[in-house]
Amino acid sequence: MKSALFFRLTAVSVFALAVASTAQAQTAPASNDPAALQSIDTSAEQPLPADDGQDADGEIVVSGIRESLERAAEIKRDSVQVVDSIVAQDIGKLPDATTAAALQRVPGIQVSVNRNNELADVRVRGLPDVLTTVNGRETFTTTGRRLDLQDLPAEALARVDVFKSQTPDLIEGGLAGVIDLKLNKPFNFKKPTAVLSARGNYGARVDQSDPQLGLLLTNRWTTGIGEIGVLVNGTFSDSNYRRDNTVLLGLRSAATAPLNRAGTAIPNILQTFPEEGKLRRTQVNAAIQWQPSESLEVYADGFYTRFRDRGARYGANTQAFTTNSSVSNVQLSDDCFQARVTAAGQNPTLVNNVNPVTGVVTQSLQPNTLQNLCYIESATLNNPVVNLTTQARNQVQVNKQIGGGVTYDRDGTRINFDASYQTSRNDLTAVVVDIGRRVSTFTFRPDVDGIAQYQTDGAALLDSSAMFIRNSVQQNFTQAEGDLFATKLDLEHEFGGILKRVKGGVRFARRAADNYQVVLNTAVPGGNIGTATEATAVRVSTTGLPANFLTIGAPSPAINNGASFLVPNPEFILSDEGLDALRRYVRLPTGRPGYQQDRQFNAGEKTYAAYGQVEYEVPLGASAVIDGVLGGRYVRTDRSIETFTSSTAGGVTTYTPVSADTTDENFLPTATARLKFDNGIQARLGYTKTIRRPEFGQLNPSVILSLSNNPFVQSAGSAGNPDLRQQKSNAYDATLEYYFRGGYIAVAGYYRQITDRVISGPAVENFGGIDYNVTRPRNLGEATLKGIEVSGQYFLDFLPGPLAGFGVQGAFTLADSEIGGNDPLAGFPLQGVSKYNYTAGLLYDKGGLSGRLIYTYRSKYFDSDQTGSISVRPIDPARVGEVFVPPLLGYTRPAGRLDASIGYDVTSAFRIDIGGTNLLHAKTVTYLGQEYQSFEGYYDETVYSLGIRIRI
Repeated sequence: MKSALFFRLTAVSVFALAVASTAQAQTAPASNDPAALQSIDTSAEQPLPADDGQDADGEIVVSGIRESLERAAEIKRDSVQVVDSIVAQDIGKLPDATTAAALQRVPGIQVSVNRNNELADVRVRGLPDVLTTVNGRETFTTTGRRLDLQDLPAEALARVDVFKSQTPDLIEGGLAGVIDLKLNKPFNFKKPTAVLSARGNYGARVDQSDPQLGLLLTNRWTTGIGEIGVLVNGTFSDSNYRRDNTVLLGLRSAATAPLNRAGTAIPNILQTFPEEGKLRRTQVNAAIQWQPSESLEVYADGFYTRFRDRGARYGANTQAFTTNSSVSNVQLSDDCFQARVTAAGQNPTLVNNVNPVTGVVTQSLQPNTLQNLCYIESATLNNPVVNLTTQARNQVQVNKQIGGGVTYDRDGTRINFDASYQTSRNDLTAVVVDIGRRVSTFTFRPDVDGIAQYQTDGAALLDSSAMFIRNSVQQNFTQAEGDLFATKLDLEHEFGGILKRVKGGVRFARRAADNYQVVLNTAVPGGNIGTATEATAVRVSTTGLPANFLTIGAPSPAINNGASFLVPNPEFILSDEGLDALRRYVRLPTGRPGYQQDRQFNAGEKTYAAYGQVEYEVPLGASAVIDGVLGGRYVRTDRSIETFTSSTAGGVTTYTPVSADTTDENFLPTATARLKFDNGIQARLGYTKTIRRPEFGQLNPSVILSLSNNPFVQSAGSAGNPDLRQQKSNAYDATLEYYFRGGYIAVAGYYRQITDRVISGPAVENFGGIDYNVTRPRNLGEATLKGIEVSGQYFLDFLPGPLAGFGVQGAFTLADSEIGGNDPLAGFPLQGVSKYNYTAGLLYDKGGLSGRLIYTYRSKYFDSDQTGSISVRPIDPARVGEVFVPPLLGYTRPAGRLDASIGYDVTSAFRIDIGGTNLLHAKTVTYLGQEYQSFEGYYDETVYSLGIRIRI
């Protein structure tokens, strides 16, 4: 806590210094670089303009936040596509700490918080199917189709472009659009430049401060063989994280044994999961440019990123239906519903019945009764078992890309040849070990401001002598890797007149994706306390495991108002010595096991593409022009994937190789028109067709099963679908934009017809007499997505003195989606699409002082398909006799985030800034089906930062 107090006092002092110095501050030099849209000008110090914010010609002098926003507006105005951009305020300084955090300000972009308490899962107009490029080259993470934006830190970027509509010269594969990450290049700088940045980030929940460092060096020389430029940029950060959550898993009727209370719905397992760990990120990118003549440039560049995530998720998971338990002090909610319920108190599943004579398959439901059930406001479980678990992991991910090419540009003709090679690898070690014991009472309230709260005997959860080893030892070793070789040739020629420009090109890409895995779920000797084998269950103290097998885990804010509890030690179970001790205990060979053949796949893909487009421009009198693009892109994709299926007979497992090959051919047409007026008004109309290829893992034809050794957790499985079809979209866009001195306002409408939309969902399937909840991807058939985006920004130049530095920024997005066809989810919205999203911001930039206060809001969205779970759910009384399983969807509740930052240019070379994210301590909360049925709740992090930047 001392570090937190010091951090806050320092931040307040810096803020006071910045405000006190405003009246005497001078405006930072404006960029004079004509290529400023590509980067930040870093020329040597220039005479500072007058403090009135105007130069000798009366033009507004811009810098910092204002300059970056106006450059982004200029990109938006001049682009032939519908595009929104983010331009770095300074070298290596996007307006937010991460790329995803910066992108959440872009109209139509939606993000969510990941397990590391960072913003991630960037979606364009609600869709995650985005192609990611770096400097125009396709990039990815391991076996996926897009780059995890956390892999490339925001400090490395000069600019981010979000293409919401596409033209034929953009690489295909982004159903929703393309996100292009632009790195700095040496020719974007006029003179030798060095930039050093250092920042401390304090997480309020984790109560730790972490370093974030960056260094950029660049220079250019005029030599006898032409001009040469070199740039090297490196970043490093440590990030301790903490994210706590609760889960109410598997809603059941309590009318069944042992609780025997009719009319009551109780979660099968009541979980709390404090999660903690450390992220370490390292990134280096470099570029060389050589211009032997005015018309010829040769270049090479590349990047290296590495991150390691080492952490653990601790669980205090109470199992309500353990033998000899009971429930008392029940306070029922007024929210009640009718449900079909099996004898086990669960939702009935479909059963396939095969006629032995005809072979005809018919479906029926498991035997069930109709019950009226009510949710609980609070209750006490007596004598339940609390499972204390550790899910430990060590994950290392490395990306490397190198590329180069030649550009010839003379007399209106431009030719570019580019080739690149990328590799991406992820190594994961994950180990899960459980202990547990009975407790006398466990009182719970399922919904306290969206998150469950528990009370129990805290001393009991710290008594090692009473702990039993439970369930199983689970080991997961996964290696995922991919590589991509790509080469392309682009040609264009400017004609002038109505036929403004003709472009064409070809591209070849060869992709490989390989996944290797072993998962062992080995039951502990003796069985479990809380089941029929309770008499043979083994206490931890008698296992022979060393004393450091147990430790006290992170405190959970959901249990006893912040209690800690005993858990298996993550450092012990991740170590070779500790893991071998556990292997010996469960009677496995020591050492890391080999990969399982039926859990691996090897995929290869070749893509051939060619495109052509015409850019036209037709004058309409003296003050207007209509221009646009006509063209198309032809793509052929050849893909193969290989794996193994397993079968066991007589104790012997046999692996049989299986493979699947597909070829897709697509023609992707584009037609756009833009009407521009000299007064800053312009309107666009556009149509384009886009595709999204299936993820490699989704195509894996094998079925992977994981038998649960916890009797209260259903066995699970996953499977790919080799028949999965690529998704296609016909996209229509229209905009009306007005650009004026100090700002702009824009309205955009969009409509997408999506076919073969992919979604993954679980369903109960029987293998060897055991029910598994198997998750498979499938094509929905069809869906529509339509909406409106309104955005704008304006600096209040008409105000006097320092007040002229204020500005406003805002965006609102309406996204209306619906699944069509005869899919079970027909009529529901698309997964992950929030109907409403808005951003409102107050800006300031004048006299060397700049800052922003931004609030971002996202409405509820369908997050997961829980139809295949055991949870009971409401049934329409009119449909009780029908053979079907009612859909059950998980929704994330509406939430908003408030972020702020303020910085001051002490001199032209030295800047200091402070900031904070999630200042209102927003949480992520989900519910099932109906808003009063809580499901999961997460405490999101609030981060305060203090940084300096030195530029010479």
